[in-house]
Amino acid sequence: MLQKKKNFFLILLIFSLLLNTRALSNEDVKIKKIVEGLNLPAHLSENKFISQNSVFVLEHKSGQIREIQNYNKNPKINLKPILNIETLISKNENWEQGINGFAFSPNFKEDKYIFVSYNNKENQLILSRFKYDDKIKQAKISSEVELLSVERLSLDDTPEHNCGTISFNPKDNYLYTCLGDTRVAESAQNIKVLNGKILRIDPFNLSENGKNYSFVRENPFTQLNGKPEILFLGFRNPWKFSFDSETGDIYIPDVGSEYIEELNIVKYENFNNYLNFGAGCFEGSYRIYDKHYEDILNSKKLCLKNINDPSIRMIEPKLQYFHESLLSTSDNDYGNSITGGVVYKNKKSIWHNHYFFADFVTSNIWYLDTNKKNYIGINLYSGEYLGLTSINQVDDKLLATSEKGSIYEIILPNKKNLEKSIYNKPIIYTKLHAAHVMNRSNRIIFTTSSNFYKFLVKVRKIKKKLFGFNQ
Repeated sequence: MLQKKKNFFLILLIFSLLLNTRALSNEDVKIKKIVEGLNLPAHLSENKFISQNSVFVLEHKSGQIREIQNYNKNPKINLKPILNIETLISKNENWEQGINGFAFSPNFKEDKYIFVSYNNKENQLILSRFKYDDKIKQAKISSEVELLSVERLSLDDTPEHNCGTISFNPKDNYLYTCLGDTRVAESAQNIKVLNGKILRIDPFNLSENGKNYSFVRENPFTQLNGKPEILFLGFRNPWKFSFDSETGDIYIPDVGSEYIEELNIVKYENFNNYLNFGAGCFEGSYRIYDKHYEDILNSKKLCLKNINDPSIRMIEPKLQYFHESLLSTSDNDYGNSITGGVVYKNKKSIWHNHYFFADFVTSNIWYLDTNKKNYIGINLYSGEYLGLTSINQVDDKLLATSEKGSIYEIILPNKKNLEKSIYNKPIIYTKLHAAHVMNRSNRIIFTTSSNFYKFLVKVRKIKKKLFGFNQ
């Protein structure tokens, strides 16, 4: 009996040591601040036709796109923005209101177009284009041509879930943009409205019905009498989706509500397959439409209709994580607001074809090796709060914007052996086994008042007592 106890505690000791082994310390990845003094930067991009050595940064609250000159050596903020639409945007105190996304035209050398999404003073979601003038090094506000104007559906005072990311797919040069559910969860499942969707349009050819863009004929939901702009449905707030610059595959984060953050990945050849990513019906893999909180009380009918429609494919996340680690005593190991990133391209680097993304709340940075068939999010950084709002690639550098007013360079390590070790950092997987357990019940079981949650608290306390650490 004594020998069995010794063996048991020996196993616990070995397990504890393994969990405490860090395969990558924060000293191995360097986070270097290269610029500060910006007003809530939320996205950045390059444009070699304007400047070979600059990056252009979206200032979310000020309504400006600013140039950072010599970004990779002695960076300097150009005091003259290339676009200033401060007079057009909402002055709402809510931090999600402002200029939400921008993209340079893939034909910029010829047309000089800058595409922008923003919240106007009537609290509508606007997609417009502006024309850059080489002579004055700026796009005049008077050059605006409005493409889309979408009403918010929420009647409350929380003007959130706007999304507004804009990106051109390298495979087809169509414009893709996202609209959040604007705090009306059932809108994500309603193909009669644009809210809660990713849209695909052709902004370079005028529509026969007078619009400043044309519909993409292959957009699938027109066949179901849905809005012709819709490509994908079922999103809450898919902030900072992006494309693989070679394959055109799309990487779509979606910010969860109470439970789960998720990352979705779709190959380009599957874009037209009536894809539904489940917001309003599911949060990650967790079914919520028949048992959840007040926000989605009106979703059930639409959810059942779409789930039972043989034309529509319900898509589960490729990666997902709970807002709390189920076996952690800390509430912030993983985070609760996923920030989309970029598939890094550099054939000379071991990090070629790795997707980097983050969590806004915890500043965790993960990577996903897209060369592999299995999906595992490996933690690259977990440390000081950075407030990351986007991760982007410019030349061979990874640059991140921060709500703190800064731009950081993520300097990647020269070695990569994290997958081979058990270590004390949050890892993300495709399956959340606890979510499948939760789906077997018709009750809300993952809340602070549930017996399931109380059981998890007991497990966490035992784990902390035995091992003395949180993760």
